[in-house]
Amino acid sequence: MTPNATFISPSDSYYSSYSKQQAPKFDSFPFPKTSISPFPIPSRSISHLSTPPLTPDNGSDCSDRSISPPASSQHKDDALDFLMTVFPAGLGALPYAKSISISSPNIGSAFNGMVLELPGKPRTLYVDAKSAESVSLRESIVALLDLADDHLECSALVIVLERSSPALGELLHSLMYVGGTVVTKPPFPVDSAFVLVGLEI
Repeated sequence: MTPNATFISPSDSYYSSYSKQQAPKFDSFPFPKTSISPFPIPSRSISHLSTPPLTPDNGSDCSDRSISPPASSQHKDDALDFLMTVFPAGLGALPYAKSISISSPNIGSAFNGMVLELPGKPRTLYVDAKSAESVSLRESIVALLDLADDHLECSALVIVLERSSPALGELLHSLMYVGGTVVTKPPFPVDSAFVLVGLEI
């Protein structure tokens, strides 16, 4: 779970419940490499979904997708920008945050974010979804879970959504359909422009 964060069930009163509708199909894809060496990400199936486990597009090459930290000269600035954008009072967490960039040319989008591991707290992957198309996020969620679990050794995935996004309601429904919950107790106060949705791994 997120550092000092609480993921609560739909029956809890801390956030508004959303009716479960048929969620869009999720198309997972692997992210094959880190900054150290290439690696495949095994596909993950979620048993309660009506859609089958997803595979890369026909003819696609897993080498087209990558995950890597920014160049060292940009690392601190990128981590600081993302951290302070989401958590304006979170400057003290900068030493424990590492910025990350995830790209996939086949879906024409890239995700930026950070891995945050506060002292004595589980490691969490925060993904900035505001620059990604809503369809790309829905198609990527399973692969992001695999990435956070198998290769970044995180205990939770947190998706950062913009409140002003016209697709916010649809994205919330989709994320909650696969077990996501609105984060009500983040490690620092969240900028009011964002909604955090957490998924335990």
